Amino acid sequence: MKTQNNVQSATSYGVGYRRPPKASQFRKGRSGNPRGRRPSEENMLSIFKRIATKRVKVNDGSKIRTISLAEAVILQNYKAALQKDQIAMGNILRLADHAGEFKDWNDPKVGGMPIFMPTRSSSTEEFLAENDAGRVQISSSRTYNSRED
Repeated sequence: MKTQNNVQSATSYGVGYRRPPKASQFRKGRSGNPRGRRPSEENMLSIFKRIATKRVKVNDGSKIRTISLAEAVILQNYKAALQKDQIAMGNILRLADHAGEFKDWNDPKVGGMPIFMPTRSSSTEEFLAENDAGRVQISSSRTYNSRED
């Protein structure tokens, strides 16, 4: 008698794709991966980021500030460059170049031109006509209007 009840309950559940049998499902409150993910080794980038973001205390004149280690290194390079240390000056200039401080952003070749600067139109229809809006080009030879004319 018990086998008939088990068969009936199994068939009423509908075992199939993405519906495993009740006996092989995970128990409630129990993880499918009890040991968890294996810890991976840190790569050089993650080690650098971890160390560079570490907070350190720095004596800045009369007060003590807490800054990141990367900021402290840059600050020390600035102080050494002011004392005419050639290597520190080179480091600061290289850092400024990588940050884009020497680019002339007023030059359109460097900064780029505006993508789209509309002119004032007296009406919506005039704006759409001037800017060729509402037209969709499907292939290189055929053009369709998306609005009714």
